[in-house]
Amino acid sequence: MEKIIDLHLSFLDRLAEKGDVLRELEREGISVLPGFKEQAELVRAYYKKFYSKLERRIVFCGINPGQYGAGKTGVPFIDFDGIDRLLPGYGRQDKERSAQFMLSIIEEYDLGEFQDAVYLTNVSWFGFLRNGKNLNYYTLPRTVRHHFIESFVEEMKIVNPSFIIPLSEEVGRTLRQLVKEGQLDYPIADRLPHPLHGSFPTNLKKTRMRYLKCIEQLAGVRRKGEDSSES
Repeated sequence: MEKIIDLHLSFLDRLAEKGDVLRELEREGISVLPGFKEQAELVRAYYKKFYSKLERRIVFCGINPGQYGAGKTGVPFIDFDGIDRLLPGYGRQDKERSAQFMLSIIEEYDLGEFQDAVYLTNVSWFGFLRNGKNLNYYTLPRTVRHHFIESFVEEMKIVNPSFIIPLSEEVGRTLRQLVKEGQLDYPIADRLPHPLHGSFPTNLKKTRMRYLKCIEQLAGVRRKGEDSSES
């Protein structure tokens, strides 16, 4: 699974070497969040700890990193508070709503058990800013958007998921289009609400239960304290 870090680092190198994609983004006033490149060794340490086992996982697939969570850490859906709790020693507690929701799901399981069953990623490994605000991959210029999606396709070849679960309506559309075009050959499960939606108090309980039920049904994993032998 560490091949995934090398895959995305190589992608960044190609972007810098060719330059046309970055120039197109610059013309549109768009910048790529630097978190993954800056924190590549942190991401590698996280992957070594949690994704070293050769397991067939389900995939929770989001949109792309935001500037306050994975856009800083480089680890999909994990903010620095999550890093400090899952991989102690980094001494930062920056928090972001989507990441905090996902952390609440991860901590329902014994350490590492969630990651043995679920792989977290985004259609675009990289996040984007325009005028200081988050920008999603599906609003990128069509001339460059496919480059970021192609990296996701290569990532899935490494992960070889049993199911991919989209975490937004737009992600669901993208995944279904990739299947239709023959670029993905993995089952696409029903969409779950985006973690940001689930993070709001009025949505929290219901959305958490949907996530936990999905993990139990598609990955066969139950929470701490639940008897997995029960029918």
